[in-house]
Amino acid sequence: MTVSLTHAVKRALLGRPLATAEEHARRLSKKIALPIFSSDAISSTAYATEEILIVLVLAGAAALHYSVPIAVAVASLLVIVALSYQQTVRAYPSGGGSYIVGSENLGVGPGLVAAGALLVDYVLTVAVSVASGVAAMTSAFPGLLEHRVLIAALMVIGLAFANLRGLRESGVLFSVPTYSFVALCGGLVLVGLTRHYVFGGLSPAVVEGSIEAAQGITLFLVLRAFSGGCSAMTGTEAISNGVPLFKPPESRNAAISLGVMAGILAFLLIGITLLARLAHVVPGETETVLSQLGRAVYGGRTPLYFALQAATAAILVVASQASFAGFPQLSSILARDGFLPRQLMNRGDRLVFSNGVIGLALLAIVLLILFDAKVHSMIPLYAVGVFTSFTISQTGMVRHWWKLRDSSAGWLPRAILNGVGAVLTLTVAVVVAVVKFTHGAWMVVVAVPLLVLLFMAIKHHYRDVARALEPVGTQEVEYLRARVTPAERTTVVLFISQVNELTLRSLHFARSYRADAIKVVTISNDEAAADRLRENWEVLDAGVDLIVQPSPYRELVRPAVAFVRSLEPGPDHTVVVVIPEFVVRHWWEAALHNQNALRLKGALLLVPWVVVVSIPFHLTGSDRDPPGGDAAA
Repeated sequence: MTVSLTHAVKRALLGRPLATAEEHARRLSKKIALPIFSSDAISSTAYATEEILIVLVLAGAAALHYSVPIAVAVASLLVIVALSYQQTVRAYPSGGGSYIVGSENLGVGPGLVAAGALLVDYVLTVAVSVASGVAAMTSAFPGLLEHRVLIAALMVIGLAFANLRGLRESGVLFSVPTYSFVALCGGLVLVGLTRHYVFGGLSPAVVEGSIEAAQGITLFLVLRAFSGGCSAMTGTEAISNGVPLFKPPESRNAAISLGVMAGILAFLLIGITLLARLAHVVPGETETVLSQLGRAVYGGRTPLYFALQAATAAILVVASQASFAGFPQLSSILARDGFLPRQLMNRGDRLVFSNGVIGLALLAIVLLILFDAKVHSMIPLYAVGVFTSFTISQTGMVRHWWKLRDSSAGWLPRAILNGVGAVLTLTVAVVVAVVKFTHGAWMVVVAVPLLVLLFMAIKHHYRDVARALEPVGTQEVEYLRARVTPAERTTVVLFISQVNELTLRSLHFARSYRADAIKVVTISNDEAAADRLRENWEVLDAGVDLIVQPSPYRELVRPAVAFVRSLEPGPDHTVVVVIPEFVVRHWWEAALHNQNALRLKGALLLVPWVVVVSIPFHLTGSDRDPPGGDAAA
């Protein structure tokens, strides 16, 4: 495979490269941004009602009456959070969501906690969404069950490739499942309510009297059901992180998209829960609540029922699209501020943050492997992070309005709205963490502080580098002139393994230095080979003695580095190491050689006051014998 063929394959997979000037034209319209950023939140209506009912059914049939009020409470909280984030996207159009709001109003620490919680939640969203989609597939085709991890990993890779092609392209691709689910699920609600209130009701799915209570109705039980229903709110943050990706006016379009998403989500959540109550649906082990409703409303296993199930499975898979949009965007902002590696700021050929997309895919695949792609094993980790970020964001917005109290009319109602939201989301975060702590939520509780420590360590490193490389002003020139003086001595070290054309070229280069000494060294573990090399070197009559450095343990790098260190390089003694190496014609041919020169260069890079010079020798013909491998071997 040639380089040109590799390039052609890349172009076929990802499309043509996009110039930086094209970035503005690649911005997202509202109809494309909605499925990209809202697929996670909207898809959660497929299981949010079920999460409520699973808890309430423990207290028997009487407790099921609380399902609709709980759904209304979740929808009300959703409205509050959506209104808060609409204010956030207008106040912070550069994106960043909870991280920016927390950092600017509460301090760097809370901002980093929000960022860490969101990054964890983004990874979990991809893993849980894909595992849910695979579960739907394996339910229909049980023979695939033993291959679920492989199927899930391939799905993540496919999603990553789709996103590497560009957000606009992936949005167009994934808009079909999202809009299909909204249409079919919305139709389910409208048709079901019409049948009940106009045409005489729906057939009960179960006889409620047969439901036995395992415990009494308590406030804690209701709070558990409420926290389960709040799983419908995961993904709400994504739009506020991706404001810069919208077409102008960015803030207005993002706020409208957020409002539309919240409206769809609230309608579907309340509607599905109300339908489940009217049809007396309860969760079962073999069939989901949404599937039972589909049969009850559409009259059995009809084409509309199967279309609803297909759309549900599809949106559960593409629900991770919100994470593929939000994770790279948030990572790039953290990298810009020095809390993550700078490579996450780089845009790829298609103007997306490619490293963030790839990193998210790899982390999600690791999670799927660790938890065997089982949804119920990963669900307890879900939602703790997102409600932590909600709380920090809304608390930060309260502080934001307080700082603007003298210059912003209507700041008090906005602050009260955010304050109420902060209290409610904090309550949910605590309830979720307590209820699910022993079932796996402890991992998130531990992971977020560790991420914050990682952020701070990276920031500390970048500060040290910046301090060491800080540009100097005119007042420091005299100080530097006195401090940084030319080295008193220079020694050139040439490592060789044979006498050939590459060796001679390297020797000529070494002699071009104005060095105080030139040392030609070979690392040898074979006395006979060392003797032959010494004879050839004497015939060459180079005027420089050959030093044979023994290697009793058949190593190259360690004895070579030890020899260089023995010369005592320092501020007054510069050691220049010349390493000859040949360059093969094809990338795959490199795997056929030992790469000793590359390893030696990497090791010498860690030795202070040592300069490493590589002398490349390009092989131009396949019929020509290589000059003996790496000359440093």
